[in-house]
Amino acid sequence: MSGDEMASVNAALLQMAAKIGGLESTVSTLLQTWQRMEEKASEGRKDLHQKVEALRAEVTTMGAQISTATKEIADMKPTVQAVQNVRVQADGVRNVSRWLYWVAVGLSGGVVWVVTNFVDIHVKHY
Repeated sequence: MSGDEMASVNAALLQMAAKIGGLESTVSTLLQTWQRMEEKASEGRKDLHQKVEALRAEVTTMGAQISTATKEIADMKPTVQAVQNVRVQADGVRNVSRWLYWVAVGLSGGVVWVVTNFVDIHVKHY
């Protein structure tokens, strides 16, 4: 090989070395980027898992509260029905007392009419 050929081969090798170095740098950068993305994805999955666990705990708590509320409502049902029955009875008594009042008013008016028309009342004058 001549000196010129050797120089061109060396130049070609230097260019190849530079290109390989650039490729190595690119591959290294890509690997670092992928590692950071994987770390962020792992953190995201961890956060999501924690949120799902918190939601599951809340749903479990709400289920227990609903169960307790349902039992309490079932326990209160006879009392509510008794109160409703008393209210209906009170309404009935009020209506009957109104009718009795008006009947009494009518009868008293009739008695007054009978007394004034059929009974001769004399008032003594002194």
